[in-house]
Amino acid sequence: MAPRDFREELRREDPLRREQGMPPAVRARLWSRLRDAREPKPAWHQRPAFWGLAASAVALALVVFWMRAPSARSLGGLELARASADLKVQEDAAGVEIQEGEAALLDVARGITLQNQGPLVVRREPAGVRLVRGRAEFSVDHRQPGAPPAVVLVSGGALEVMGTRFTVEERGAGGAVTLHEGAIAFRRRSGSVVPVRVGQTLEWPVAEPAEPALREPAPPEPERPQPLATPSTKAASSRVPSTPVRAPSAEDVLRELEVLRGRHEFEQAARYLEESMRKQPVATRERLSFELGSLLTYQLKDAQRACAHWARHEQQFRRGHYAEAVQRARGTLSCEGRERESGR
Repeated sequence: MAPRDFREELRREDPLRREQGMPPAVRARLWSRLRDAREPKPAWHQRPAFWGLAASAVALALVVFWMRAPSARSLGGLELARASADLKVQEDAAGVEIQEGEAALLDVARGITLQNQGPLVVRREPAGVRLVRGRAEFSVDHRQPGAPPAVVLVSGGALEVMGTRFTVEERGAGGAVTLHEGAIAFRRRSGSVVPVRVGQTLEWPVAEPAEPALREPAPPEPERPQPLATPSTKAASSRVPSTPVRAPSAEDVLRELEVLRGRHEFEQAARYLEESMRKQPVATRERLSFELGSLLTYQLKDAQRACAHWARHEQQFRRGHYAEAVQRARGTLSCEGRERESGR
C-alpha cells in the first residue's frame, strides 16, 4: 500500500472548500432572514423569527468551522497529533511504519505520546504500545498514586511508566532505554523488575541474577578396589568407549530462546524449551520451566496448555523462586475456574 501524505491531502481540500463556498440552500435562507429583519417588527421577545435568524447564524458558523477545521487522523489506533510536511507513513499487519519525516503519535486512553527519531515501526496492543523497531522519545502523563502504570512493550520485556520522559531504541532482539526525567522500571519476561534512574541507560536483554543451588552436591563415592582377575583381551577389546554428549548450558538455552522470541517463532521456542528441560539439572530446570509457562501464557496465549503446565510446575517446585509470578499468570488465565469446570 502506498504511503499517505496527510498534510498534502489537507492542502488539496482547502482550495476546493473555498471554491464551493456556502451551500446555495443556506445562502438563500440567510438572505431571506436578513430581508425579514429589515422590516419593522414587534419586540424581539414577541417574534419567533428572531430565534430562527439566530439559529441560522449558528448553523452558518458551524458549517464554516467544519470546512476550516482539519479532522484528526488515526493510525493503527494512535492519533496523529503533529506531522512534518515530508511525512511518509503506511499501515500494515506489523503496525504503523514511519518511513520519512517526523510525527507525534498519541495514545489518548493511556496518555502516551511518542515522537519518532528516524524510521520506526510501532503498534498499539491491548497491554500497551509496542515499539517494534526504531528509536523514539516517549512522554507519559503522570499517574495518580495507586493507578496502574502505562506500559511500553519491547523485545526484552516491558517498561512500566508512572509518568516520565525517556528515549527507547529497539533493534529487534535487543535495545536500550535512557531515562530523562521521572521514574520507570524494566520488567523482564521472567517477571523480575529492574528500576531505572534518571540519566541511566539500561540495555536488554538483561542478564538474570545467578540462581542459588537447590541442594548441596552429593559427596563423591569412594573408589572401589580393582578386581584381582584381569579381564580377557577379547572382552576388553569388544567394549567401545562412549563419548558423552554435553547438554547445552542454561545460558545457551536462554540465548537461543531470546533469538526465537525476537523472530516471533513462539511455538518453536516452546518445543525447544520442552526438549531442553529434560537435559538440565534440577538447579536450572525451574528457570526453564518458568520461561516455558510464560511463553504459553503471554506469547502463545494457549490457556489450556499454560494452565496444565503451571499445575505441573507448582507440583515440582513447591517453594520455587517464581511463586508470585506463577500466581499472577494463573490469575490472568483464570486457571482455577478452568480446573473446577474440568473436575465436574
